Amino acid sequence: MTVLIVLGVALPKLVLVQLQDGRLDAADYWSSTASILSAGLGFDGIIGLPALDEASVRAAGGSWFGDLSCGNAQTPSTKQRTSAAASDGIGSGFVVAPGAGINHDDGLPIVFSWPVDTGTVDPGDFQFTLNTGRVVFPHAAGMLPNWERNERNTVVVFGDLGNRGRPGEPGAEFPVRLDIVGGPQQLTLVGPGGSASAVGLSWTTDRSGYSEGPQLVGAKLNRVDVPQGEGGVHLLGGDQMPNDEVALYGSAAQYRLRMLTTGGFSPDGVTGMRPDEFARFFRLRATGPAGSTVMLTETGVTYRLAHGDLKVLGLSDLGKKAGGGVVYDDCYVEDHDNYIDVILAGDEAAARDLTYLEIPGLPGGYDALFNPGGPGPHPFPGVRYTAPGPPELQPVTIALDDPMRVSR
Repeated sequence: MTVLIVLGVALPKLVLVQLQDGRLDAADYWSSTASILSAGLGFDGIIGLPALDEASVRAAGGSWFGDLSCGNAQTPSTKQRTSAAASDGIGSGFVVAPGAGINHDDGLPIVFSWPVDTGTVDPGDFQFTLNTGRVVFPHAAGMLPNWERNERNTVVVFGDLGNRGRPGEPGAEFPVRLDIVGGPQQLTLVGPGGSASAVGLSWTTDRSGYSEGPQLVGAKLNRVDVPQGEGGVHLLGGDQMPNDEVALYGSAAQYRLRMLTTGGFSPDGVTGMRPDEFARFFRLRATGPAGSTVMLTETGVTYRLAHGDLKVLGLSDLGKKAGGGVVYDDCYVEDHDNYIDVILAGDEAAARDLTYLEIPGLPGGYDALFNPGGPGPHPFPGVRYTAPGPPELQPVTIALDDPMRVSR
């Protein structure tokens, strides 16, 4: 039988119980049927280092933001300098396979269309077939950093899952297939019809995080109401919460366009995204007057759409609002999970005119996005880091009538 342990900082048993409590509070689901939306290799070799300092991170092929200084005059923590993690300093609860250790492990997020019953997560549920034909199971599996009760669509696993080779290169190794199998526990998902076994679900890919970076797999528009499911696990999230739409934008927030991503979205793989960076990475497409296409590219600008006016206020579900010691700079602390919200205000009929969330990518002055394991602000020479994400369009699901959420 597998055991639940904490890698690093000892947390009270109550915290670990809550991480595995199976609870959901207005958790988003993304389609009417249960499926795997993504399961590609995120990054290689930077989880479970013997120490978390510049030399150890460099030896593991990570990135280190050595000259980071904070605008609030505080000393940066190591988690603000690198996306690597020490074996004795991760501070997160995972289910670890018997006899397994987390030593220079790879990371891989598995995104489901329905939220997960967290009490059923076990590394033995996830069978990976690599491009070489080798079949492996991860060493550990858990919900962090996607632990809030209104999230929980994404399981993160650590293990020996490949290397930094790109498809077609000699010696490249990476997962090309995931099968959910009947391991020590039967992984269960929760959706509009209740609970369902995930056993039998599969996913295939021909890509690696070193050939193509993170992408969108969902974009869903809901009304803003009293936030539900934020936090809920005692002692977790204190340095980046509250980060919901109401905490950041107050009564001005009317609509939340939540995006679901294949991996963590970072400007460089190390630093956090800030609530004021919508225009740096994203834009929205909508139907305009006479059927034209209108691009919503800036925050605070009112756009005339086919059925009224709409404007973007900014991003949320990142970190805290600026002020009171919180500064939007390279030291900004955000939750680095697989969810980012675009917050809007205006006419409901105009909100229904939204058609696509777009990541334009590098062309046209927009920046790309990276998984953890990206180059950071100051990459070490000669190291292959995770690749930037591609330009893409994600259709917007209008969920103003049916919010597509489940509680349990």
